[in-house]
Amino acid sequence: MTKVLTVSVPKYWEVAKVNFSNSTTYLTNVLARSATVVIRIWIFTQLYRVTYAVSGSHVIGGMTVSMVIWTLMFTQGFQTATRPGVIRLIDEEVKSGNLAYSLNRPYSYLLFHYFSHLGRLVPILFANIVIGILATVVLAGPINITGIGILAGIILLFFGYTLDFLISFMVGLTAFWVEDTSAFNWIYQKGQMVFGGNILPLALFPPGLRAIAELTPFSQLFYGSAQTIVNFTMGNFLKFLSVQLFWVVIFAMLAVYLFRKGGRNVSINGG
Repeated sequence: MTKVLTVSVPKYWEVAKVNFSNSTTYLTNVLARSATVVIRIWIFTQLYRVTYAVSGSHVIGGMTVSMVIWTLMFTQGFQTATRPGVIRLIDEEVKSGNLAYSLNRPYSYLLFHYFSHLGRLVPILFANIVIGILATVVLAGPINITGIGILAGIILLFFGYTLDFLISFMVGLTAFWVEDTSAFNWIYQKGQMVFGGNILPLALFPPGLRAIAELTPFSQLFYGSAQTIVNFTMGNFLKFLSVQLFWVVIFAMLAVYLFRKGGRNVSINGG
């Protein structure tokens, strides 16, 4: 009843395709949401140009102002593609009782939502990055990005989305035990804001704080991928990947545990 990892690739591929198609139905909404990335890029450009001018330095933490803006564009573009949030979707299914009906269906509940999530975000991600790149070239100027950096960044992005899904899935499942999950969602969002490089790239942190931040799961969501694309080094890529995989394994085990524990509560209480 509480199976979560029964794998049938064609089945879940179809799930992803359906959600991809649904996400592209309202193209105007997708483009409008992506336009918010442009506003953020403009704000960051003004902010960091002044910051660098005041500091009197062209390079801080190994990054020029253009590199900072490009890193923030990718980070913001990656993160905002994850709407609607998995936390809200799982929370609603638990509270409405719809999850109880899913337990006996011939698919893994976790994998169903995972592939649904990936299918939904791809069109938004594509729009975010295309619009974001055009805006950043105009506002901050082009930078040198290597092919291997892009490939390494894509690998980190895949695991970053996987990690984000697992954490969000866990937070949503807390609705089994608490009435309001918004507090946990708030903590998760603020963790991303502070340690996820969404506003301030970790490369600009003091060395000690940066070393700590890079070990947290928040920095492994989207910042690692963005930083790798903009300023690729094999050492940083392997460091990000190893920390990322560690957190993916930890949160995958926790997500499965919470789902099974919550599923038993549904069974005991008759749904």
